[in-house]
Amino acid sequence: MRETGWWTPAVIAGLVLVLALFLRWFAGQVSESRPRWVRLMGAGLTLRRRAWERAMTAQAATVDGVAHARVRVAGRPLRAAVTLVVEPEARPAEVVRRVAAGVVADARRCAGVRGLPTDVRVRVANRRERRTR
Repeated sequence: MRETGWWTPAVIAGLVLVLALFLRWFAGQVSESRPRWVRLMGAGLTLRRRAWERAMTAQAATVDGVAHARVRVAGRPLRAAVTLVVEPEARPAEVVRRVAAGVVADARRCAGVRGLPTDVRVRVANRRERRTR
């Protein structure tokens, strides 16, 4: 194959094409996954994504039955991922209902969007005593 004149340019062109496709994919992952600024209702109102996540996390942590909360906002269109660690005696369905009615509804209202798709993951806090030696 090396005797033909087209082999080396074809391999180089193929590698350049693979590299270009990888760079395009990587740039798409970086730019689309986590917007730095979120546009809110009103003319010209914007908020840093991290500040919005922290505010939503703080609000979710105040819900009765929640031991720990974490909220992440990513994607275009915006999508929220809420992770809740609930107390062992709490009812997870009730806690999720309160978070959806409070935190997620407030986020939708602030952002001025009809739907903010939200994924909620619930875990139960482990209250076993830690052993010491």
